[in-house]
Amino acid sequence: MKGLFFFLVPMFGLFAQHKIEHQSQVWYGYYLTYPINNQWFVQGEVHTRHFVDPLVHHQNAFRAHVHRTFGENWDVSAGAAIFLNTPNDPLTSTRLAIPEYRPHVDIVYRHRLSAFRLDHRFRSEMRFNRGTDFSRTQLTDAVNLNSYRFRYRIQALFPLVKTIQGKVNTEILLNAGQENPANVLDQHRMFAGFSIPIRDNLTVDVGYLHAFQQRPNLNYYDRSILSLMLFHQIN
Repeated sequence: MKGLFFFLVPMFGLFAQHKIEHQSQVWYGYYLTYPINNQWFVQGEVHTRHFVDPLVHHQNAFRAHVHRTFGENWDVSAGAAIFLNTPNDPLTSTRLAIPEYRPHVDIVYRHRLSAFRLDHRFRSEMRFNRGTDFSRTQLTDAVNLNSYRFRYRIQALFPLVKTIQGKVNTEILLNAGQENPANVLDQHRMFAGFSIPIRDNLTVDVGYLHAFQQRPNLNYYDRSILSLMLFHQIN
């Protein structure tokens, strides 16, 4: 903890030199898992996100990926997503949804530590954006590589009451190959919540997500997010 404190102090000093904008959002998601056999399964995701004040839509996202498990601990997957991104400023009058395409690969390692299950996820993704005209009111046919992004998330699940589990995680997202080389830190996320089974194949996760995001101009978004996720597995 002392080492973490001394590591974060210069980071907070760096953040203090830039503008930090606070925002509140709600994120909804639905995950559908279909097992092919004991080693292979596919998963699809649908997400929508909106600001709270004012109540303005922000993003829609659709993702699909194929997984291959190795024993009880390892999971390797590949897939792609399309995000429909409107501006990060909820007050702007131009709300064009710009498609972003994200192919990705994942490696997940799971293990137990006493009553806790720890998940380590490593993700690498490429981010391609559709082009727009100068006023950002119309899409063009151009598709541009925006950046590579590398993500590491560590997550802990642990029993709370009866079948309800606690869930906490933290994730660091780093940029590479972006237009502004100084914009290395994309985001830091921290989540705490509950995983509540509704049926044998249906679980809802409810919690609070804090996202600290660096913008290309090196200012920051500080976001408080209510997260509601539904996980459905076809048996």
